[in-house]
Amino acid sequence: MNPRRASVAPALLGLGGLLVIVIAWHLVAVLAFTRPNGSYGAVPPPLAAFARVGADLVDPAYWSGIAATAGAALTGYAIAIVVALLLGVLVLLLPRLEAFATQLGVVAACIPVAAISPIVVILSPPGSRSVSVVLALLAVEFPMIIGVLLGLRATTPGQLDLVHAYGGGTLTAIRKVRLVAAIPALLSALKIGAPAAFLGAMTGEFFAVGVDSGAGRLLISQQYAGDFVGMWAVAILATAVSALGYGVIALAARWLAPWTTHSTGGTR
Repeated sequence: MNPRRASVAPALLGLGGLLVIVIAWHLVAVLAFTRPNGSYGAVPPPLAAFARVGADLVDPAYWSGIAATAGAALTGYAIAIVVALLLGVLVLLLPRLEAFATQLGVVAACIPVAAISPIVVILSPPGSRSVSVVLALLAVEFPMIIGVLLGLRATTPGQLDLVHAYGGGTLTAIRKVRLVAAIPALLSALKIGAPAAFLGAMTGEFFAVGVDSGAGRLLISQQYAGDFVGMWAVAILATAVSALGYGVIALAARWLAPWTTHSTGGTR
């Protein structure tokens, strides 16, 4: 198949699927959630929701809220990356720690948000975004640990033998060979983790005390006001920011490590 045509087909399929979702959304909103007086119920039509998104984008309060949530998400995201890399290197130096590292990732993924959030809030000063940072970290940690462990072991015996033949030790092999081999798996984990970190940070704002800004707080304020269109607008903005995070990592991967991707986004 022509490579250009092969790359266009998935995009057209994606646009077609998105169009079907919007049409179904509109029909449900009009037929089931529009009141007799013409006002919108819990599910407004997509045009009304997207018009509200356009209006909200000129409001500095929304940009400030999204920036606050993104800041907490980036903090948790960065901590998760550092922890995963440190664990990966420790596992290579001390292989007995692999079970511990894997179980740590599983525990991070399995901790109930409703259980850990109040504990973090109690341990944090009022106004702190610690709970958002912690939930962002927990949302990212498991795929990061798995991605790092798989990536660091993606080397071939011949590559390691070559390093040792030139007098290199374990640390040299990690620095010269294993980290390079880990790039495809690491980039995949980073792409998965970017949207998860933002949504984790946003969820944390539902539990935070003394925090009056953020995408989650905007959603809560719209809920209290019964502004359904506003709630959907915040949800659309949060989804767009999460997708933007994924897209930025994907573009960075194509630029920094073009050998890790091909037309279907897989690895060679």
